[in-house]
Amino acid sequence: MKIGTWLLAMMQPLLAKILVSLGFSVVTITGLTLAISTVRDQVIAGVNTMPGDLLQIFLVSGGGVAFGILTGAITTKIMLWQITSATKVLGVNPG
Repeated sequence: MKIGTWLLAMMQPLLAKILVSLGFSVVTITGLTLAISTVRDQVIAGVNTMPGDLLQIFLVSGGGVAFGILTGAITTKIMLWQITSATKVLGVNPG
């Protein structure tokens, strides 16, 4: 094994962790936050157009909380997937 290959193999995981901790995927996370907030605002606008009685039943039955949980779960899953993809680009398998 050549010394350059060995050094590269030793430094790639360290470099990947440093770049991820410094915000390597900040652009993607910012774009994702904008997309999720846009979808959330559209759903809220759609729910607010319901008749008053139906809106009350929806909110009392936990529709707002369920929507918040689903939005948070989707956002977390996509962010974790993006961080994993960013480290794979750098040649690290966080497996």
